[in-house]
This record gives sequence, C-alpha cells and structure tokens, in this order.
Amino acid sequence: MARWRPLPDSLPREARRLVEQLRGLKDRTGLSLAEPARRTAYSKSSWQRYLSGTKQPPRGAVQALCRVAGADQARLLALWGLADPVWPRGVVLGADTGGVAYPIVADSAVVPA
Repeated sequence: MARWRPLPDSLPREARRLVEQLRGLKDRTGLSLAEPARRTAYSKSSWQRYLSGTKQPPRGAVQALCRVAGADQARLLALWGLADPVWPRGVVLGADTGGVAYPIVADSAVVPA
C-alpha cells in the first residue's frame, strides 16, 4: 500500500486528526482510492483532496466513507464536528508547497458589479 504524503503544516490539529482517521479507515478497507469514488457521490479527485488534507471533507463524505467501510459513524462525525469550525475557510492548502495556504479568488466574470 502506498504511503501517504505528509499533511500540510498549516492544517489545524483537529482537522489533522480527522484526516488521519479517514486515511486509516480507507487503508483498513484495502480499497483503492478509486473505489470510494465508485461507491459514493464523491469523485476520485475529491477523495484525493479530502485525504491529502487540502480540502475539508463534507460531513456527507465522512458518512459515505463510513458506510463503504462498514464503520461506525459516531466517532468520525464527532471528529468532523471538532474540525469543522477550525478548518481554514476560503483557502486551498497546498500539500506540495509545504502547507502554504492560498486564498481562493472568485472569477471576476461571476462576481456581481
């Protein structure tokens, strides 16, 4: 099984704990990264972002992974509840850039004048 890349340094402790637990759950299933995408409403690229810590997984994704893995949702949803308020908003965490956070900038064509 491939090793996970380190999580971004800027990821808060609570969010880090959630991602680590999700990674462990996925690893225990023995499934490829593509399999949760086939079995849930979330794409492979979404799962890559969630499990790399670059994007916050929605509550529904946590529930879906628990269902796929046959795991109890209560503990992971409790971790999600702790991570949700501290997860960086409006930024993309760069895993390949040492965890540097970059602001998300809206396209000027879709921003009302």
